[in-house]
Amino acid sequence: MFAERERVDIELDGATSHGDLRQREVDLRRDALLATVGILVVRFSHHRLVREPEAVRRETLALLAARGAIGDG
Repeated sequence: MFAERERVDIELDGATSHGDLRQREVDLRRDALLATVGILVVRFSHHRLVREPEAVRRETLALLAARGAIGDG
């Protein structure tokens, strides 16, 4: 999910991306590139999303609120 106003890209990573070192390196390079244009990438594991959906929701909303406040200034 990309929140354009807040400039936050939220990624949900599955077990296959966590287990593959090459994919992890690709993700890290992509995250660094997005950071150069002011986009914050936040990753949640599928496991965490399934086990702790309310915590993931709270963290996501808090992050979006904080980034939205920064963008308003």
